[in-house]
Amino acid sequence: MEMADLTWIHFLAIVGAVITMLWGIALTFYRLHVLNADFGPNSIKALGVMVFLPSLLILAVLTDFGSETLAALLGTVAGYVLSGSESKPEQDPHQ
Repeated sequence: MEMADLTWIHFLAIVGAVITMLWGIALTFYRLHVLNADFGPNSIKALGVMVFLPSLLILAVLTDFGSETLAALLGTVAGYVLSGSESKPEQDPHQ
């Protein structure tokens, strides 16, 4: 996509995606601070989603990727979010 093809709606979509990304990252860190929680698998998953989904929107607007490519990337995010992130129980070393 050349600069002449970049319209106001494209610009607003990109700015909105960046604002959403930054807001999501700040909200994740704020929730960790308020809950006095450690940085674990679920917070990493939340940060991954907050960064990847707006990035996917930016790629959809700025590049000439086909719908198949964007669907594959979105499927990757869906698989990542829906996968289990439970930690395995620790075994007693004395057994």
